[in-house]
Amino acid sequence: MNKILKNHWPVILYLLFYTIIFGVKLIQNPFPFFDWDESIYAQVGKEMINGWSIVPLWQGQAWLDKPPLVPLFYGLIIRATPFLLPEISSRLATLFLSTFALGLLYALYFKVLKESWLTTLVVIITSLTSIFLQRAQVLNVDIFLLLGWLGYMVFYKRFWVSLLFLSLAVYSKSLIGFYPVGIMGLFYTYQFATKQISLKEVLLQIKRLVLQVGILGLWHLAMFAAYGEPFLYQHFYESHVKRVTASIESHFGKRTFYIDLLFEQYGRYAFISVVGFIILITQWFKKQLSNKHVLFALFLFPWFLFLNLTKTKIFWYGHPYLGQFALLMLYPLILLKRFRLVYMSVIIVAMGMVLQYYFVQQTVLDDFYSSTDPHHILAKEAGDRCETLYVMIEPEGRIASQTLESMDLLITTSKWWGNHPSMVYYFEGDLSFIYTLEELANIDAESRDGYCIAVHQNDSEALDIITQYDVLQTYNPYILYIASN
Repeated sequence: MNKILKNHWPVILYLLFYTIIFGVKLIQNPFPFFDWDESIYAQVGKEMINGWSIVPLWQGQAWLDKPPLVPLFYGLIIRATPFLLPEISSRLATLFLSTFALGLLYALYFKVLKESWLTTLVVIITSLTSIFLQRAQVLNVDIFLLLGWLGYMVFYKRFWVSLLFLSLAVYSKSLIGFYPVGIMGLFYTYQFATKQISLKEVLLQIKRLVLQVGILGLWHLAMFAAYGEPFLYQHFYESHVKRVTASIESHFGKRTFYIDLLFEQYGRYAFISVVGFIILITQWFKKQLSNKHVLFALFLFPWFLFLNLTKTKIFWYGHPYLGQFALLMLYPLILLKRFRLVYMSVIIVAMGMVLQYYFVQQTVLDDFYSSTDPHHILAKEAGDRCETLYVMIEPEGRIASQTLESMDLLITTSKWWGNHPSMVYYFEGDLSFIYTLEELANIDAESRDGYCIAVHQNDSEALDIITQYDVLQTYNPYILYIASN
C-alpha cells in the first residue's frame, strides 16, 4: 500500500478531490430524477426490489431490452439507504463507480506511459469532459460498461477477476459488453499469425475466452427459455441489430456525428490525437513498443470506428472513447521525457490550465442535469389525489411518434416512456401515456372513480374531448383533470 501511495499519489489525490467536490455538489442539489436514463433505471430498480424480480420490470411488464444489473443495482442502493434521498444515494453511487473507472483507466494507460504524472493528466482531461461529467453524476448504464471493459483489460490474465469485470459490462449492455473478449481474440489470433505464440497457446487462450462467454451467456439462454421469441426479438433484434442499422427513436445525426462529438469535447486539441497515433504506431514499427503496449494504448479505438458505422446517433455512446483520445492527444509529450525538467514543467502547466479552465472559466460545479419541473410536481401531487393517471402526449409528440412508426423507427418499448418517464416514478401508481385522440376518447369517464388526465394547455383537440372532466389543478403548461360522476 505504501508503495502504491508513493508511486501514484498524484492520481490518488486528484480522484479524492474529484469525488469529494462532486459528491458535495450532489448532496447539496438533490433535484428530481430527469427524464430517460435516471427515472427509468430508478423506477425499474424499485419495481425489481419490490417484486423480488431478477427480470427488469416497468409498471409490471417485463422489460426485455436490457439485462438486470443496472436497475437492480440502483434499486438495492435506494433500498439500502433509507436515510438518504434516492436522488442523492443513487447518484453518489454512480460517482463512486465513475471514480473507480477513472482509476482503472489510469491503471491501463500507466502500462503504456510508465509515468504517473502524464497518466494522471490523461485521467484529469477525461474526467472533466462534459459527457463524462454528466455520466458521473446521473443514473446510467454506460459507466458500468466502461468499468467492465477497463477492468477486464487491466486484469485479463486473471480468469475469475476478468470474468467479474466482464459480467459488469455484459449484464449492463448485453452483447456489446463482450467487446474486450473480441479484442483479445483478435490479439491472440494476430500473435499466432505472426508466430509469436504457438498453436497450443492460441487454442488455450481462445478456449479461455469462449468459456467466459459461455458462462455469461447462460443468462441469455435462461431468458430465452423463460420468454421465448419476444426475448429474441426485443433483446437481440430491436436492442442490438436495429440500433446499428437504423436511427431508431429519432436518434438521427450526420455520418460524422461521433467525430464531431469528439471535437465538441476536446476542441481543436483533438487534431493532436492524429499526431499521437502516428508516433505510437511509428514506435511500434521500430520495436520501441511491444504488441501489448499497443493493445492497451488502442484498446478503445475500434469502438470509436464501430460507432461511426452505426445509424443510431446518441452522445453517451461516445463515453468510452473519451479516455482513448485523451491518451492520444497527450502521447506526443513522451518525446520530452529525456528532458525531465521541460517534461514535468509542461505537464504541471497543462494540469493547471485544465483545472483553471473547467473550475474557473467553465464552472462545471454550476452545471446541473435536472431541475424541479411542472411535470414532476404534477406527478407527485396527483399521486396523493388520483388512483390512476393518464398523460396525453402533446400534438408535436403525437405527430413525431406517428412519423417514426410509419418509418419503422420505433421499438416495442418506445411508447412506454411518454415524454416524461419520470412521472411514473413520482406518481407511484398506475400511469398510462396516451398517444392518440382515439385512445383519449375511449377512456370511460364513468367506469371508475379517482382517475385523472393530464393535458397540455395548448392541446385544443384533446381539451375538446374531455369537457366532461373537472379541472383539478393547473401546472403550467399542464392541466390536471379528474373524472366526475
